[in-house]
Amino acid sequence: MMETPEDLAETPNFGTDAFSEVLNIVHVRGETARVITPDGPLALSVSAGKPCVYIVERGALEIKIDSEPPQILCEKQIALMLQGTPHRATFSALEGKHSYQRVLTSDGEAETGKINCFWGSFTIDGDLAPRVLQSLPRVIVLKGLADNPIEWVDTVCQLVLRELGATRPGASLMVSRLLDLLLVILLRRWAQSEDTLPGWLAAARDERIARAISAIHADSARTLTNGQLASLSGMSVSSFTERFKHVMGQTPGAYLRSWRLDQAAEALLHSSASIDLIADRVGYASKEAFSRAFQSKFGISPSGWRAARLR
Repeated sequence: MMETPEDLAETPNFGTDAFSEVLNIVHVRGETARVITPDGPLALSVSAGKPCVYIVERGALEIKIDSEPPQILCEKQIALMLQGTPHRATFSALEGKHSYQRVLTSDGEAETGKINCFWGSFTIDGDLAPRVLQSLPRVIVLKGLADNPIEWVDTVCQLVLRELGATRPGASLMVSRLLDLLLVILLRRWAQSEDTLPGWLAAARDERIARAISAIHADSARTLTNGQLASLSGMSVSSFTERFKHVMGQTPGAYLRSWRLDQAAEALLHSSASIDLIADRVGYASKEAFSRAFQSKFGISPSGWRAARLR
């Protein structure tokens, strides 16, 4: 039966949240994937600028970055490396450990080998990405998934591998979108862990601070006072400002100024609007004040930023 306008009016309106908006600025996009199932130990060198994810189904994975102590992952553990840090990945078998019967292959069938790891890569298309992602660890590790699995991860991985092994129209786009989905799922889980560092991702697990962030993002040109943000968050001003700084790593005013400039930087790259108009849209009363703030944050003038990236 066709829905009436009255029925449609009851449909929830899922507005863009702060978590989604930051990911949109970073421009992370799924690229490709493969399943790694060597017959024996295997070492791979991954160059810089290749953000990726490892999902260990069977065996062990050692991730080595420069002279840092290695990160060791075992079965049902995940490593997410969004900064694209160069590293060496070494795969090996865990003798006597075969606790997981279903293992992914490119055609979705079961694999009985001792080493099995899903690997997916991403591209980052955005000058702001390094600044946004630098608040994350170079290796985000998700453990304890055997007892507390992440919903949809296995299903998404299977769909990715099936699309890679097929010749269906739109397969590459499907793979990209599925990897995007996988990334959001994994970041959501890490955002809920105690390992999350202060910053934009930490706000995803704090409902009260997330409300303030959403208000700032909804109208960054509007100067919201700490009192107004505290009221939106259901807290006293002193409790709010203290909690905001703990969660975000900076004061509400500093976050607002930084977000305005990030939005302006994006607009300079992806729109033909004048610098005056962009300055006004993000809440600056004059082009001069905007230019000083932009230069202070990015080390280059707004016009220089736009020109350098249009060459």
